[in-house]
Formats: sequence, structure tokens, C-alpha cells
Amino acid sequence: MDFGLTQPQELLRDSIARFLAQDVGIERVRRVMESESGRDEEIHGQLADQGITGLLIHEGLGGIGLGMQEAGIAAQEIGRAAAPVNFHSSYVLAPLLIAGADSGERRSDLLEGIAEGRALVTPILDAPIGNSRIDGSVLYVPDAAWADAFLLEDGGSLHLLDATTAGIEVEPLQTVDDTRRVAEVTFSGIDLGLAESLGGNVENTGRAVHAAQIALAADALGAAQKGLHIAVEYARERKQFDRIIGSFQAVKHICAEVLAEVDPVQSLLWHAADAWDGGSDEIDHLAPLLKAHATEVASNAVTMTTQVFGGMGFTHECDMHIFYKRAGYDRQMLGNPTALREEAAAVMYG
Repeated sequence: MDFGLTQPQELLRDSIARFLAQDVGIERVRRVMESESGRDEEIHGQLADQGITGLLIHEGLGGIGLGMQEAGIAAQEIGRAAAPVNFHSSYVLAPLLIAGADSGERRSDLLEGIAEGRALVTPILDAPIGNSRIDGSVLYVPDAAWADAFLLEDGGSLHLLDATTAGIEVEPLQTVDDTRRVAEVTFSGIDLGLAESLGGNVENTGRAVHAAQIALAADALGAAQKGLHIAVEYARERKQFDRIIGSFQAVKHICAEVLAEVDPVQSLLWHAADAWDGGSDEIDHLAPLLKAHATEVASNAVTMTTQVFGGMGFTHECDMHIFYKRAGYDRQMLGNPTALREEAAAVMYG
């Protein structure tokens, strides 16, 4: 089977890459990182104009109706640009959960709003729901400070709660990656009746989570590829002892070893995305394994390529640290490598 991109997919990749290079450059990323809020108010609308926010949403609801392969392409380019957006949460996990819901008066309006970049819905898995109350705290919730609504998942059941509901407290948290902010969300004894029930089921939740894991793996791969690219460019220009440092054997070995580790991840990513699109049962273990391997490889890759810059690579002024932190965020969200391998093993071997 050929896992190369089709011509339309190549055009999609090139279009997204061109948009990100022109409109979401590293200067813009740094402004978001250094801001107090960590929010880029315009980026969601711009992503919508490019069709990125509605890739997985049906055409009849304002989306494009493509699959996980195309979403993976977008996520990889977003990671390569270090774009300040939680693509895996806002535009993969949220729309897939909502689309698979059984009911809900606002279901269609929500999907249209997400596709158009007007609505930002933040999913919370394993929400603290019990005895018809929403009561408890959840850590590391993406985009919680400016979400329009929280999509609460509990045992496969989905509940939509407006972010303005009394009894919700959002406390920003400091993590390694300032391009994508997270927060602790506390629900103080909120009546579950205040949330709109959307129905849902465990099978759809699992499938949506696997898609988000694929998106995070793609983001990490993009970050690793970009890190290698800028390290190679630097090695071609930087001189030491009147020699280009790229001519030093130690630097050559670093770049070659990183390339040898990173390059095969691309095929694994395409395979997992194809399995998801085809509805294969293989995705139940393949998605966790992909994310575990891809994020582990990416973390090692950006650690190694940072060394090409010497001590400067760890400073704020050097762009390498942005991709180093990006990979660290992707590694931890929706399961770290150890937990994901245990999950995959349980699926494969019971």
C-alpha cells in the first residue's frame, strides 16, 4: 500500500504551510508567548478562512468533511510553525465528540461555529460528574480561560456547559509551553441540569480521543522536523576556528542520527491516520503507540538538535527552545508514553 500523499493532499499541505509561514511567523508566536494572556484573538478566524478549523466537520455544517489524514497534515504543519493553537482539542477532539453525539439542540450550531472559527469549545474528559452534580477540579484544560463552552465527557455521555455558568473558576497554570495555555478548572457543585445533554457513547469517545492522539503525534513530528531544519541551517552558517561547524564530525552525527530517528515516524503517522479513516479496530492500539513513539522521538530530536547551537540553544533568544517546549507539551497531553504503551498492551494482549 502506498502511504504517500495524493496530489490534493500535497496541495493542502503546501497551502497550509504557505499560510502559516506568511501570517503566523515566529515573531507572532513569540508575542503570544510573552503576553500575559497567551491568547491570539485573530488566529481562529484566520484558520477558519483557510478551512483548517472545519477539516473534520461535515460539509453541510460549514466544514470540509475530510479525514484524519488531512487533519494530520494540518497538525504537522501547525507543529512545524509552533502556531499558538490547541488544534488537537479545539478542532479534532471537540468536533468529533459533538458530531458523534445522539442529540442536543445546539449540536449543528456548535459545529458550524467551530468550522467558522466563531465558537471555541473545550472538551474535558472524565469530568467530575456525580449525583447529578458537577463538582471537582480538572487540571491542564486547554484554552479554558477563553472557551465559550466546556464539553464534559463522563463514561461516554456528553454535556455542554456554558463557560459563563456560575460556579466555574478558571485558574491559569504554568507549563513548559507558553504557546498553548492551560488552566485548572474548578466546578463548585453545579447542577447537571444547567448543562445541555448531548447523549454520546463510549465507542465514539474512544475514536475521538484516538484522533486527538494522532493530531498530537503529528504536531510533535512537525516540531521535530522544524528543529532539525533550523539546526542544519545554523550548522551551515556558523563558523568556529575558521570552519563551518557543519563540517565537524560530531555535528554531522547529531543531525544524521536525528534524521534517521524522525523520518520513519512519518510513515507510522500516515498508517495510523489511514487506519482511523478506514474504521479499523487496529486504531485502538495503533493511536496510543503512535503518540508514545512520535512524542518520545520528537523530544529526543529537539534535545539533540539544540546541542548544535551550543549553550545558546537553551536561551530565550534562540528559536530552538520553542520547539523543544512544544514537543514536551505534546508528550504529556492525553497520556505520556509509558501510560500509552500500557494502554496499547492491554488492548493487544488483554
